[in-house]
Amino acid sequence: MKKNKIILFATLLLSLTLVFAGSAFYVSATQDNDIICNGVYIDEVNVSGMTRAEAEAAVGSFVEGLRKKSVTISVQDNMVITTLGDLGYAQEVNSNIDEAFELGKSGNLIKRYKDLKDIEEGQMVFPLTFTVDESKIRNLVTVDCGAYNIAPVNATVSRSDNKFKYTDHKLGRKVEVEQTTAMIKDAILNDWNRQDLKIDAAMVDDIPVYTRDIVEKCDTILGTFTTDFSSSAEGRAANLANGAKLINNTVLYPGDVFSGYQYLTPFTVENGYHVAGAYLDGKVVDSIGGGACQVTTTLYNAVLFAELEIVERSAHSMIVSYVDLSRDAAIAGTYKDFKFKNNMDVPICIEAYTVGRKITFNIWGNETRDTANRKLEFVSVELSKTEPAKDIITKDKKQPTTYNKVTQSAHIGYKAELYKVIYEGGVEVSRVRLNKSSYAASARRVTVGTKVVIDPPKDPVVTIPPVEEPPVIEDEPLEDIQPNAIDSEFWDESWDNEGYEDE
Repeated sequence: MKKNKIILFATLLLSLTLVFAGSAFYVSATQDNDIICNGVYIDEVNVSGMTRAEAEAAVGSFVEGLRKKSVTISVQDNMVITTLGDLGYAQEVNSNIDEAFELGKSGNLIKRYKDLKDIEEGQMVFPLTFTVDESKIRNLVTVDCGAYNIAPVNATVSRSDNKFKYTDHKLGRKVEVEQTTAMIKDAILNDWNRQDLKIDAAMVDDIPVYTRDIVEKCDTILGTFTTDFSSSAEGRAANLANGAKLINNTVLYPGDVFSGYQYLTPFTVENGYHVAGAYLDGKVVDSIGGGACQVTTTLYNAVLFAELEIVERSAHSMIVSYVDLSRDAAIAGTYKDFKFKNNMDVPICIEAYTVGRKITFNIWGNETRDTANRKLEFVSVELSKTEPAKDIITKDKKQPTTYNKVTQSAHIGYKAELYKVIYEGGVEVSRVRLNKSSYAASARRVTVGTKVVIDPPKDPVVTIPPVEEPPVIEDEPLEDIQPNAIDSEFWDESWDNEGYEDE
């Protein structure tokens, strides 16, 4: 009996020794301190048997492959395509490789053996986590997807044949930025199957700001003004008519700024203009588009009566004849423009036309002022006056000394101010200065001829003596006279020219 126990104990000890030896052999055979053990994954990457550098490279390649996946966003019938990398898709910092590298390398031999067997049979997966740049997604949705938005169309108003014409507004369609941004972010970070992504953008109706019911409130004249151009030459008159046509039926929505330069230029024949007089460096010169300043001046006065906000206004270099001092508005190049702003809550419509050598501007809108009890007046105040200098004489050697022509009349210089005066119930309640203007004095310009002309000598008058009748030959038979023969005694050489004076 005792002998059997000894044998059993020896057998058990041998078995343990063999197990321990086998484990040691397995651990020794399967473990290398420089590589990751079998059965280890980082996300979808099998890093078994890899060195640290190899694992880092493999994971990096995997992440880069994910960043190249495409993201397609459908915007109605259009496609916006980008990549995850462009949206800032990136792996969050972690210690996965370090942890994977340490597996099966700690504890006693038995523990390490057990860990290695568990890892090999059940696999060890270290997940990767990712982030995206939400600002890049929002920018893609706003700019690239937003490029396919269908803009709404405001209702409009115009006038013809003394009647208003209103058009209906139109709804637009636009990408809902925040909702679409959230959808893209969620699709990338949650339950993504690692394939190319396709997402439909969230779309909503885009309602215009000014619908027909608002625009129909534009039905009353807020301000009107007319100037006369009956003394203008045909070219200048045609330019005023053209300027009125270019501005007529302009609609300004609340906050819009009108620019005379924007609507009237270019000053070219192709744009309907003719050659006419204009101011340049203190002189009147011929210019294509001459007269455009009377267009903006007339509009300026209509805007004053409408009490809209004046943004920019410049006086002429010299006075004009068609409005009082400080009531003009010049336009020249890009350095003098007339601008005003619709500072009302309803769109306004500018009506412009010429009839019988007069130009008229009407500003239509929604009248909210007490027109029955309230009156506007604009008063020009002369501050100083400068007489023009002596005549400027230009000599023209091609013209005779008798030539004397005034090419430009003299202009008196002024400094002036314009005041807006408000009366309520016939009593002045307000007086506000609107502008201060300076106009240069300009001398009269006269061109005189200097060419001395010598009158040519007059041709002498030649008097032709009366022709004497040839004597009658008597007592000579007619048949003795030869045909076509004239006796030299009676010949007068002047007969050769039928009696005309020699030239």
